[in-house]
Amino acid sequence: MSTFVGNERLTFDRIKTRIIFSSNQAQIDEATGYLGGGRFVASGGALLSGLSPQAFRFTFDGNSVTAPIPEGFITTGDARLEIAGRRTSPAEPLAVSVTGRVNAERSLYTQDIDLSTVVGARREQALSAGGGGGGLGGVRFDIAIEGRDALVVRNNIADVTASLALRVTGDAENPIITGRITTNGGVITFRRNRYQIQRGVLEFPPDTAIDPIVNLQAETEIGGYQIFVNLSGPLSDTAQLNASLRSTPALPQSDVVSLITTGSLSNTEGGIPTIAQTGINTAADVLTDAIISNPARRATERLFGLNVFEIDPIIAGQRVDPGARLTVGRQINNNLRVTYSTNLSADQQQVLALEYRVSNKFSVVAQYEQRSLTNVTRNRDNFSIEIRFRRRF
Repeated sequence: MSTFVGNERLTFDRIKTRIIFSSNQAQIDEATGYLGGGRFVASGGALLSGLSPQAFRFTFDGNSVTAPIPEGFITTGDARLEIAGRRTSPAEPLAVSVTGRVNAERSLYTQDIDLSTVVGARREQALSAGGGGGGLGGVRFDIAIEGRDALVVRNNIADVTASLALRVTGDAENPIITGRITTNGGVITFRRNRYQIQRGVLEFPPDTAIDPIVNLQAETEIGGYQIFVNLSGPLSDTAQLNASLRSTPALPQSDVVSLITTGSLSNTEGGIPTIAQTGINTAADVLTDAIISNPARRATERLFGLNVFEIDPIIAGQRVDPGARLTVGRQINNNLRVTYSTNLSADQQQVLALEYRVSNKFSVVAQYEQRSLTNVTRNRDNFSIEIRFRRRF
């Protein structure tokens, strides 16, 4: 038997049951079966008008069942649910509600995330209870979901395992999520750098007019400096999303910003980036470049198969001949990346790099650099292999 919850199909197989009929009722004595490899037991009954159900109520107990819920996730866990429905008039569809609790063992999300749809995007309030036509499209939810280290996100920007304590209400078309997601480890990739998460909390306030609030502490190594980032505030409003940045050894704020956005210090011979001159007021100064580059990245991926496309939002290069820096490449898998970057100026400095990351603490980088034309040395080209190992004492 199959049914739909929103756009997701649920298939129950190997069902065994006994149904007792009376003049206007159908009673399920006990039904057993499997959903996604996990066994479930269900019982309940329905009030009939002919062969049309006017009302029903069932209990569902599942052990290690797997279902594509929520949308985009594959979730495995134990479920204790009550499913009820009632038809207010013969012409109206059944109004269905699902209440109960889910203890998640694992909820996997692997779809790529576009930063432009996360940062600056507001949650819309549910305007209707959803369409009641086919399947369970108009079902209403009130489900508590809990799981320790159960949420696993592995995609283009994150490799994170987190604990969750959420409540899902609303309907299948407009679900409302409240609660929090907490992680004490994992990796986030931003502008070719991998940030090790020390602690991260994503809160969904009860009022749907309030947007998700993030509190993230992470660190990375750029150019021999350890960079610490503290990001806090609502994801939908970059004006209120605060970023606190520091480094070890200590650097001025402008240099830390320059390291994150360009990979080099702002006071190098190449010139002083304009964003580093003005400083950083909000997280928008760091995030805007990635959001602007995303449409161009998607276009280059469709045309050329390049899923790395970045244009530095700051002006680099000599003060008399400044120019932005372009980086293109391909993330072959989670650990291997090939990139090519060059200055968009007459005095180009081209770099071809191959990076293989064995783990979060060990990586190997092979790099070929065609140095600036103004370089007066005989050998303008340079090839290097760098082995990076990090250990905290």
